[in-house]
Amino acid sequence: MVVAGKERLIVYLVFTVCINMRSVSMAGPYTEAGVNGYIGDHWRHADPCDANAIVNPIFQGWAIGVVSYSPAPGVDSQWSDPNKALGPAMGDYTDIVSLGDLDVNAINDGCEPGWITLSFSETIRDRAGYDFAIFENGFISDYDTSGGSVAGEMFAELGYVEVSSDGSNFVRFPAVSLTPGPVGSYGTLEISDVFRLVGKHPNAAGVCTGTLFDLGDIADDPCVVSGVVDINNINYVRIVDIPGSGDFKDEAVKHIDPNSWPSWDNFDVNHPIYDAWMTFGSGGLDLEAVGVLREQKYSADINLDGVVDMFDFALFGSAWRNHFGSGDWISRSDLAEPRDLVIDEFDLCEFTKQWLGKESWRN
Repeated sequence: MVVAGKERLIVYLVFTVCINMRSVSMAGPYTEAGVNGYIGDHWRHADPCDANAIVNPIFQGWAIGVVSYSPAPGVDSQWSDPNKALGPAMGDYTDIVSLGDLDVNAINDGCEPGWITLSFSETIRDRAGYDFAIFENGFISDYDTSGGSVAGEMFAELGYVEVSSDGSNFVRFPAVSLTPGPVGSYGTLEISDVFRLVGKHPNAAGVCTGTLFDLGDIADDPCVVSGVVDINNINYVRIVDIPGSGDFKDEAVKHIDPNSWPSWDNFDVNHPIYDAWMTFGSGGLDLEAVGVLREQKYSADINLDGVVDMFDFALFGSAWRNHFGSGDWISRSDLAEPRDLVIDEFDLCEFTKQWLGKESWRN
């Protein structure tokens, strides 16, 4: 609906502030927000240990079964129980199952990275908005260290994400990783350089957020087009660890190169993926939970709290006039169809139409 009267004045004032006070620039273009595992007062993020915190109602279900678990060698027994990946996210960095890490010899010998396949109580379907979220146990570093840690960056162990209808044929989400080089065993990475890889959102030390996935992003995959994998009948999610040595690649050639503005050419090559490597004991990706999301009918609900309000408009304003690849880009602010990768008047018009819209699960 159209914003009018007093609300129009408030929107104008907030918007004016936002476009003159841009958010802190990030290093890369993939500034995807995570989803809160727990909420408290006013639907804001809550520490899972807070007595008043509740599981975010945007989740309608969680993984209930382990179909297969094949870790890389060397995972300590305390981190090798795959059932730790079942049920709701806990925000507990010890409530995890590790996929293990491959050392250089194992990589050179062609050993497969660790993986786990989970099943769900109900089918995951490609509906409006994001469809499921995955919680690892990465965290944001508070310190610069000689070991490669940079304050404000993520200690992250990344993984590929695959989905299947029948448990045999899987489609992998095409990812991008622009981390320029090795980060070391205790190094960090800039999460805005990473796209469609699990592990890029923090889930430890009172912060519980998951990485979001939209089945519509694989609609053009040949296996989906042929019907081998039905994105409206997904029953299995597989997560595959990525040893962060750079020997494993992303699928950047399937994406737009952010440096090609305004022509929007695709990447010429796939990139090596780097993360904390080599890791031990609970090495490799540490999976905490996989949650199925309720449908999100309001794309302008940028912060995913179930209502289109001033908090969303502040985010929208911070991305105003930015294009894909620029420092303040926020993909969820690109609202108007077809998506043109620029936040402009067309997106503002769509935002206005959705103003004060509320999701049914918000109640």
